[in-house]
Amino acid sequence: MLPGTAVGDDPDLTSPAVVLTVPQAKGLEFDAVLIADPAEIIDGSPRGLNDLYVALTRATQRVGVIHTGAIPKVLARLAARES
Repeated sequence: MLPGTAVGDDPDLTSPAVVLTVPQAKGLEFDAVLIADPAEIIDGSPRGLNDLYVALTRATQRVGVIHTGAIPKVLARLAARES
């Protein structure tokens, strides 16, 4: 974990980087959001697509998606970017 990263049940939302679960992020907004493994968000909850929607809509300016497996069909229109 990077220094200054907040994680856990009650993370400091003023930290430079904050790691949240979907339920923790619900109702909050951030300038930039990075969604990790969207397929796991969908598969990991009975409200999977709703949870993915919540995660994706927390960003006010920029959103990124990283994944190791296939991207879910619902996100197929995202442009791939190699770094």
